[in-house]
Amino acid sequence: MKFEAPGKLYLCGEYAVLKPGAFALVAPTKRKLWVNVAEAEKSSLSSSLFPPVPFFWNGGEFFSPVNPESCLPLFAIRLVEGFCREKTGLRLGLQIEIGSDLEEGGRKLGLGSSAALVCALSRAICSSYKVRLLDQEALKLALLVHFSWQRSGSGGDVAASLMGPVFYSSFDQSWLMRHLSFEAVFEKWPGLFAEKLHLPPLSSLALWTGIPARTSSLIRGVRPSLKFVCRSNRLCLLAREEAEKGNGRGVARAIGLSRYNLESFSKSNQIPLESRGVRRAIRIADALRVCAKTSGAGGGDCVLGIGSKEECSRLYKGWKEAGFRVLDDILNLKEENG
Repeated sequence: MKFEAPGKLYLCGEYAVLKPGAFALVAPTKRKLWVNVAEAEKSSLSSSLFPPVPFFWNGGEFFSPVNPESCLPLFAIRLVEGFCREKTGLRLGLQIEIGSDLEEGGRKLGLGSSAALVCALSRAICSSYKVRLLDQEALKLALLVHFSWQRSGSGGDVAASLMGPVFYSSFDQSWLMRHLSFEAVFEKWPGLFAEKLHLPPLSSLALWTGIPARTSSLIRGVRPSLKFVCRSNRLCLLAREEAEKGNGRGVARAIGLSRYNLESFSKSNQIPLESRGVRRAIRIADALRVCAKTSGAGGGDCVLGIGSKEECSRLYKGWKEAGFRVLDDILNLKEENG
């Protein structure tokens, strides 16, 4: 069976959402990662990037010639299958194959491929073991796996990969560090809130500079100020309110304003949010009067443009003429993922 999970782009709320209870709007991309899973006598993991890697369980211990601590797919399989084996008592052999269009030439496109991988593997393995979870429980399981691997991040990318466009606030990371166990899937997480968001028709495109950002190094140790978080929350709430009204222009305006709040934050925290290529791309968008901003942790890789069909068509042409790699019609603003 095949299980898909999309990448993500942050519309607004970056960095502020690291504070428990602060808001973000996150949307899935049309580009996806997928997992094919089938029961088999012997378990193995494969993808287009590496040959099959065997793995097996001996009692309650997971074994593989590749160290799961250095390989996210094996790390996720170990945790999710361990959860399913504990919950059901079943002992299955699984052949798992991974494919993705969230990267090109082995380089990530800044679309949240690690979160998509965890979500697709969680769905695939839970389905194989016939483990049925409520939506919030499935989200917590994926968040638990992703946070256990990364030990940082808000989890908004995971929520968008599982749920579609989402209005999100993050869990208390210090609380989760003390509750890294399967029991946490069924507990209440302080600060965590995820609500499906119904966005009006908007066109979108993303620009990739070709320089991958190291998200974990950018966000680790960041302490957003109260002033920055309050401004970010107001803009997220404004975007949500305009979305509920069906006002696409209002949503785009709120998203555009969040860029200036992020600029002041990056200067005060000395975070390289906008590389030279990103600043050039945004200047082109400003000249064309189209909303554009960095999406996610920033640092050089991805810029989001959003607006009407005509606006995005102008921006696509402007960015292409400047020699940028542009991903057209990137966001999936209607999809609700299972």
